[in-house]
Amino acid sequence: MDWSVWRLRSLLVACLLLAGCQKSQSLPEQGTYAQQLYVERCGSCHRPYSPRSMTAAMWEMQMEVMRTRIVQAGESPLTPEQNRIILDYLRRNAGRQ
Repeated sequence: MDWSVWRLRSLLVACLLLAGCQKSQSLPEQGTYAQQLYVERCGSCHRPYSPRSMTAAMWEMQMEVMRTRIVQAGESPLTPEQNRIILDYLRRNAGRQ
């Protein structure tokens, strides 16, 4: 595996682990369709992570990774519209670092 890819994957894992160590916080945009869809679709397999736990660019990469994992888990894939809504939600509320 290319060194830069390995470093990037390691960074993503570290961010997710750090996010899991934080006290449970309410997700932004409580009660909106986008927030509910995120919790419903992403939270069905794991705890829905705070959008602030990663940057917008990191969420874009993570959504690509999860697209494959959803299918591998035998779940129905996100529709293009669901993918857009969730990714827009994550981008709007992403961390800045």
